[in-house]
Amino acid sequence: MYKNYRKELQSSCESAAKLPQVTSKPADLDPTVTGRTVSTSSINLEMAPPKNEEANHVDGEPANHSGDTDDQLGAKDLMISYSHNDKELMVKIRETLEKNGISVWVDVVGLSAGVDFLSKIGQAIIDAKLFISLVSPSSVKSKYCQDEVALAYIYDKPIFPVALQPKNELLALMDSGMRLQLSDSRFNWSDFVNPDNFDSNFQSLVLKLKSELALQKAVKANAEKGGAQEKPSPLKRRSTRASLKTQMSLSGKTEEERAFQDPKIYWEEHYEDKSEILWSQFLKDLESDFSEHMKAYTKEEQKWLKTNLKREMEVEEEELLHMNRFIDFCTFDGETVPFWQRTEDYMREMFAMKIVFSMNSTVRVDAIENLGKFRSTEVQEALRDLLYNQDANVRAVAAVSLAKSGSGGQSTIKHLMKCLNDKDRLVREAGCLALGHLKARQAISKLLHIWRNEVISHVREAAFTALELIGGEEVEKAMHVTKVLAMEIHLLTEEA
Repeated sequence: MYKNYRKELQSSCESAAKLPQVTSKPADLDPTVTGRTVSTSSINLEMAPPKNEEANHVDGEPANHSGDTDDQLGAKDLMISYSHNDKELMVKIRETLEKNGISVWVDVVGLSAGVDFLSKIGQAIIDAKLFISLVSPSSVKSKYCQDEVALAYIYDKPIFPVALQPKNELLALMDSGMRLQLSDSRFNWSDFVNPDNFDSNFQSLVLKLKSELALQKAVKANAEKGGAQEKPSPLKRRSTRASLKTQMSLSGKTEEERAFQDPKIYWEEHYEDKSEILWSQFLKDLESDFSEHMKAYTKEEQKWLKTNLKREMEVEEEELLHMNRFIDFCTFDGETVPFWQRTEDYMREMFAMKIVFSMNSTVRVDAIENLGKFRSTEVQEALRDLLYNQDANVRAVAAVSLAKSGSGGQSTIKHLMKCLNDKDRLVREAGCLALGHLKARQAISKLLHIWRNEVISHVREAAFTALELIGGEEVEKAMHVTKVLAMEIHLLTEEA
C-alpha cells in the first residue's frame, strides 16, 4: 500500500493528479457485488470495501453507485444521497422534484463501462447547489452515505435531511460524526415517516428547496451586477448567535443553560478575575459542566477532543490556559459564540474532515482535487489540525491536501515543517513534497539535512524532489557541495 500511496503523494503535490479511471466491467456495478475496486493510472490506489457493509450487505450497503449517463452529467440543483434499501422512495422523490422544475443528480441511471462512478458522486456533491440525505437505519450504517454527508458538510452545501423513521431514533443509530453534522441547527429536517402523508410532506420540502435556490440565484445575480458576493468557503458556518440568550448570566446553571452561556460570563463565574488557569482545572470543569453532553462521545473521542482543544487554545508547556485564548476560540466570524456551541461546531468540522480525508474515504480524491477552488482560512485551519491526527495516513493526506489548497502562508509552512520530524516515514515524505510544492524556502536547511542523513530512501528522494522544486542559488550551491563531497568520499573508498 505504501508504494501505491507514495505515487499518489508525488502526483498530488505536483498538481498532476488526474481523477481515477475505472477499469471495472459493467458486472462490477451490480448491487449484489460486495465492495468496489477502483484501479487508477495516476493514483493507483485500491479502495477496499468497508468492513461494516461487507458484513451486512442488506442493512449497510447503499445503492448501486452507477450515476447518471454522460449527457446528464454536470452541475444540478441538488444531489440525493441514499441507501439501496430506500431506492423506491428515492425514485418517487426524484421524479416529483423534477416535475417541479428542480434538476436532480442521483446514481440510478447507470454509467457505461470505463466511467468512474465514485468520482462522479463526489463531483456531483461538490457541484450541486443543494444536498438531500435520505436518512434511514440503512443509510446511517452506510460508509458511502457517511462520506457523502461529510463531503457536503465540508463544502458548505445546504443539507436537507429527510427522515424515514423518527429523527431521535435515527440520531441514536449514527456515529458521532454523522450525528453532529445532521444535527446542525441550520438543517431543517423533513418528516417522511408516514408514507400516507407523502404529498403534504413533499410540498413542504419543495418549498424549502425552492426558497434556498431562489436565494442563491439572487446572490449570484447581485454579484453579476457588481454587488458584493461572499466567496464560497467550505467549513464557514453561519452564526446562530442571534437566537441564543448569550447576553445575560443564567441562573440555575443547568448543563443546557451553560451550553448557551456567553463565554466571558462562563469564565468570570468559574475563575473570577484570573487571566490564566491550569489546563487541568479547565478540563475538570469541562467534564463537570458538560457531563451529559460528553457522554454522547466515546472515551477515545473525548480524549481526541481534549487534545485538539488544548492545541486550538494554544496551551503551551507551562500547561496554562489564558483567558484571551479561550475567548479567541469562542470568537467566530467576529462574533462571540457560547463555548459548548463553538466546541460542537469545531467537532463537526473535525469529524467531517477526518471522514472525507481518511484513507478509506470514497470521496477523498474529489475533495483533494477541488481544494484549489476554496483557499479559505477555514479549510487551511482544519487541514492543519489533521496534521496532528493519531492516524499517520490522515496526517500524510492532510499534508498533501494543504499543498493542493495552495496555501503557502507562514502558519501552514510552520505546521508542515513539523511533519519532517514525524515518526512515520510516509508523513515525513508527504511533508517534504508538500513543502517543495509550496516552494518553502525556510525549509531548505531541514530538507538538505534529510536528503543527506535520512535512512529511508523514499524520504531522501522526496527531500531531493522538494529541493529541486524550490530551486534557487542556495539550493544549487548546497546540493553541488554535497555531491562533490560524496564523489570525493567515493574516490577515497576506492583508493583504500
